Amino acid sequence: MANTKKTSAKRKLLPAVGMLAISATMLATSTYAWFTMNKEVTLTGMEVRTHVGSNLLIQNDTLASTTTLAESGYITDETQEIKAILEPVSTTTAKATDFWYTLDAKADGSKLHKPIGADDAETIEYKDYDAYGLTATGTGFDSTKYTNWFSQDYGVEKTNTIYASGSPAQAVGYVDYVFQLKATNTEAAAQAINLTKLKLTYGDATDGDKAYRAAVFVSDAQDVGGTFKDWTTNIKNSTDTDIAAAIYTPASAANFDTGKAVTGADSRGAVTYVSAATAIASVPANSVKYYKVVVRLWIEGEDTTCNTSNFKVLTDSWKLDLQMELGQGTGVTNIDMAVTSAQQGD
Repeated sequence: MANTKKTSAKRKLLPAVGMLAISATMLATSTYAWFTMNKEVTLTGMEVRTHVGSNLLIQNDTLASTTTLAESGYITDETQEIKAILEPVSTTTAKATDFWYTLDAKADGSKLHKPIGADDAETIEYKDYDAYGLTATGTGFDSTKYTNWFSQDYGVEKTNTIYASGSPAQAVGYVDYVFQLKATNTEAAAQAINLTKLKLTYGDATDGDKAYRAAVFVSDAQDVGGTFKDWTTNIKNSTDTDIAAAIYTPASAANFDTGKAVTGADSRGAVTYVSAATAIASVPANSVKYYKVVVRLWIEGEDTTCNTSNFKVLTDSWKLDLQMELGQGTGVTNIDMAVTSAQQGD
């Protein structure tokens, strides 16, 4: 009788032990989208290096600049460096007023927290990065510790030391590299400006991190009265017909399925990524044209690889290499990814 009771107890215990083991395994191997469990993803010292080919010249600029066209200051190579704490956001257009973020997503892109009784169709709550995330007021906001809501949501305190002395630490959803481009077409036919290189060199050799995105905006300065457009507030909207945009991903990058990603429940529309080589501008025959170019870089929170197993603290090891050619070369269709060790000889 005693043996029977022991056997029965063991049988009851085995499923419990099995469930515990499964739970432990799941906890050990699970990852979370949007870095929900890791708010210390830091990218610093990001550098963009731009080289242009024959009949193209370049010089640095800023988003707010409305500089009148000038002949001086143009060179063939330009480098900019930006220090930033970059945290995940999501967008379908890459314009300043169309970035969103959430801290409410699981690794499979579904909702992390659901009200009691909610079904699987419960949608994720997104926050407006521009209208909400960058504000610094409201109930629950700690202005002593944080610069804005976006920083508070991601736990980035003012005491962070990566910024230059005197600048408050804050998280950002994207960084912009801005420059002017002068194109001289001496041919009797129009010539295309092709982006022939878009290479991101980074410091984390983890396989599968495809969440990086780059948008390239090009504005013809002469179409807006001979000055460069001020893009501080909104880099692209329905009235900016002179601005073209292209959004690039690493090869084989993918967003979460419909209903989980920006293409789903919030109805913000589908994102169109570059799928074929396309010129970023066309220079008319026998003409000199001036363009303002903005390269916007961010981490796409809706990418299926945007989780804590792929992203870690990355410091002083980021570089984006661009190359543009006039009338030659083939436009890129993806961001070329390379780890830091591959920088040598580039």
